[in-house]
Amino acid sequence: MPVSELLVSGVIAAFGLLLLRQARNTRRRARTATDLATHAERFDDDGIGTTVRGPVSVTTPGLPDRTPPAEADTTDGDPALWAWRVRTKQKKNRRGSTWRTTDHGLAIGAFSITQEWNEVAVDADALVDDDTGLLRDEPDPFEAANLYLGDPAVDVRLGDLDPINARLERWGLTGEDGLLGGFEVTIGSGRSTMTPDRYQATVVRDGDELLVRGELDETGEHPVLRGTEDVPMVVAVGDLEERAERIRRQARRTAITGVVILGAAAVFAGLAVL
Repeated sequence: MPVSELLVSGVIAAFGLLLLRQARNTRRRARTATDLATHAERFDDDGIGTTVRGPVSVTTPGLPDRTPPAEADTTDGDPALWAWRVRTKQKKNRRGSTWRTTDHGLAIGAFSITQEWNEVAVDADALVDDDTGLLRDEPDPFEAANLYLGDPAVDVRLGDLDPINARLERWGLTGEDGLLGGFEVTIGSGRSTMTPDRYQATVVRDGDELLVRGELDETGEHPVLRGTEDVPMVVAVGDLEERAERIRRQARRTAITGVVILGAAAVFAGLAVL
């Protein structure tokens, strides 16, 4: 019996199953985004937690522990939330390159949210708690399951381009307004490249709208939204309906890829047995 061929098909099938599991988790995330958008229109408990959406009022700013580049550090209001990361372009083992997160952080200030004349304080410690906080499963804030930030609002290059890419950008071929858009020539040796790192961030400032879900504590003088093991905190910025649709499309693409790979594994196994 061709054991080696069956082993290869098993590895391929395992990869397909992994993609299907990832697609299921992504669909669950899309459903959460839809539920948040639905219950954010009213101040009540949806059976999972209480969702509050409205403008934030900052009493103590949340400042990142890494000094941001000047282009990202505006002065148009104290930040309630500052999510950031640094991306480094690295070469893959065989060919091609990919962006990887090499530094990251989430700064939370003291703030409250106003919705329908209700002012609800948000427990900042709960948002960064190791067990109930937003980054308990994923340290990159833009990849965290309970933090819906979308694409970073700030994307700044850290350093100068290499001579080849600098000239292409000067000629109008690359860059944001270039004919080739985000095309870039990757130059480097080993895993390292000459491509400058990128600083990416999304900042929610005083007066901006923010959505937070958690467990509402009304035992004190003012209501406070906290996180528990049963009701972990969820935070969202921007258009959740559009975000949910994008996540659903991603889930469908991942599921289709997983099914195709499983089918290929089955065909490979069948040919090995014949």
